Amino acid sequence: MKRFLAIALAATVGFFVYTSSASAVTTADYGQGATANGVAGSRHNLGAFGAHVITNGTTEICVFCHAPHHGNPANGPLWNRTSSATSYTPYGQTVAGTNISSNPGSASLACLSCHDAITTFDTLINAPGKGNNGSNNKTAASMGWSWTEDGTPVGNKLGSTRLSIGWSTGQVGSANGANDVDLRDDHPIGVSYPTSGGIASLRPSNTAIATIDLTWGLNSTGAGDANMAQNRWSVNGSIVGPTTSPTVTIATLLRGGKVECSSCHDPHFSNKSWDETESTWLGESHSDGLFLRRVGGNTGSGVCRTCHNK
Repeated sequence: MKRFLAIALAATVGFFVYTSSASAVTTADYGQGATANGVAGSRHNLGAFGAHVITNGTTEICVFCHAPHHGNPANGPLWNRTSSATSYTPYGQTVAGTNISSNPGSASLACLSCHDAITTFDTLINAPGKGNNGSNNKTAASMGWSWTEDGTPVGNKLGSTRLSIGWSTGQVGSANGANDVDLRDDHPIGVSYPTSGGIASLRPSNTAIATIDLTWGLNSTGAGDANMAQNRWSVNGSIVGPTTSPTVTIATLLRGGKVECSSCHDPHFSNKSWDETESTWLGESHSDGLFLRRVGGNTGSGVCRTCHNK
């Protein structure tokens, strides 16, 4: 009986997560101290219990990025992926004279192991089940998995199609189109953030995020976004605000003092509070707010203006 009740409860919770992700969400739904989660109902859930691009080969969610054993320690916590790319073309010299000439840091390399337009996102080091671990990567095709997108079968094509290219619309995933090993046309990553700010109008790195009022120059309603005057972000799995202790600063978003992909994006936070999250997503049904850390997404360019005092 206990086991039956546990299964029923899990099913109820799963239904709630899925339906809530599809309903209207505002910044009020992400108050200070709220849990920043939602990966189960997001595009990052590629297992059979997902709602968008899914495989019938496993119900697991975390396995597409993490494994409790035999992971790749170089790119992230218990990371279950390796990238086909061995090097990237870095941003180069900025207008302020900073030269970004090295590969991104591990936090960004973890993201690029899916979003580099080379590595297929169903290539795992340790596939679900017994005896699937080791140095040989497992692909969906080799395991006989099939895929659907929003209920439409797409066969095993994902096993040989890069994430950025997709299989029909070409709108799936990569920040840089068909070849994301060239990072020169993307926001710099792996770049040191100047502690005193100044460069590119950056605020000092010790600036408390929640004290940044982004309403200056906007109309009196703050563009309709309740988070413009009280800047709330997802940090360490929860929403931080003005009374969060210890104080969360811009430096908290950095990795080793550098801007990385994870400075702006939280892969586990299905952030539906961005005013434009669906209307600007080129016809796709679910964007997760691009997994942006900022409550309200980039409404009013709030992500950009949190660091850049423009």
